[in-house]
Amino acid sequence: MTAPPRVTIGVPVHDGERYLPQALAALERQDLGDLAVIVADNASTDGTQEIGREAAARDPRFTYVRHETNIGGGRNAAWLLDHARSPLFAWAYHDDVRSETWLRRSVEVLDDAGAGAVCAVPRVVLVDTEGREVGEHQDGDAALAGGLAASAPHRRLGTVLRRMVGQVGFGLMRTAAARAAGGVRVSTAGEMVLPAALALAGRLEVVPERGLLHIRAHDQRHGGDRASEAAWVDPSRPRTVFPYSRSTFLLLGAVGAAPLDVVERARCAATVLGRWTVPGWRTVAGDLVRLPQDAGLVGSRRRAA
Repeated sequence: MTAPPRVTIGVPVHDGERYLPQALAALERQDLGDLAVIVADNASTDGTQEIGREAAARDPRFTYVRHETNIGGGRNAAWLLDHARSPLFAWAYHDDVRSETWLRRSVEVLDDAGAGAVCAVPRVVLVDTEGREVGEHQDGDAALAGGLAASAPHRRLGTVLRRMVGQVGFGLMRTAAARAAGGVRVSTAGEMVLPAALALAGRLEVVPERGLLHIRAHDQRHGGDRASEAAWVDPSRPRTVFPYSRSTFLLLGAVGAAPLDVVERARCAATVLGRWTVPGWRTVAGDLVRLPQDAGLVGSRRRAA
């Protein structure tokens, strides 16, 4: 049997023909070639299938898989993690672009950091539909990097929640650690749970170079509001009410499942409440205030990005 590559990159996609070719070309150009790419097509109805099959025919490191029914973006992403055979794993979404040095530098950062580091976190540049830079995440300062790589789990967790470091889920992670952390939570309001669970599991190391990951802002991107996020998680339930208090319970569940001693578990639970629940009003009361919007009775204040 052929030995697995060092890294598996999972590409979940549904109707992604506009941006998928650029995303796959960027993965082909990575200057660390010891990788496998799995394109998981979630029952696309456009030209995604042809693009995926052409990439697999062109590059033996690429595999194209098609789900015949739309299982939802969350389950599709979870499926990719379940099917990775490599010790390292990353998701690469079809509308984002990685620089050609992203993978090599991420592997180097994890190797240098040692076994206690579970994820190499990329810095993010935001681009528009044409690839022009329109902004960036404020993720280059030493305080953020120091907090993510702190020795105490509650300090790492507090940094993730306070700074909303969601791009942890876009980083290169140890496959076993990602699975032990619960992988993708197939739930509305679950977007910060995997970053938090990884922070509980080990150090998160920021790759210092700017712009290794370009996240594209466009009207069809899921996750810009709760309705869009719910449709991505489960297309059969495009509206989910009470998502904000749900996020608190999901995060507390991650704390309860983490391998922590009693004192550190209590500190982490207090961190969830103090850094996430109270400042963001992520409570049942907050859900009631937002209920008309989340139930679709009034228009969203934000468009999907």
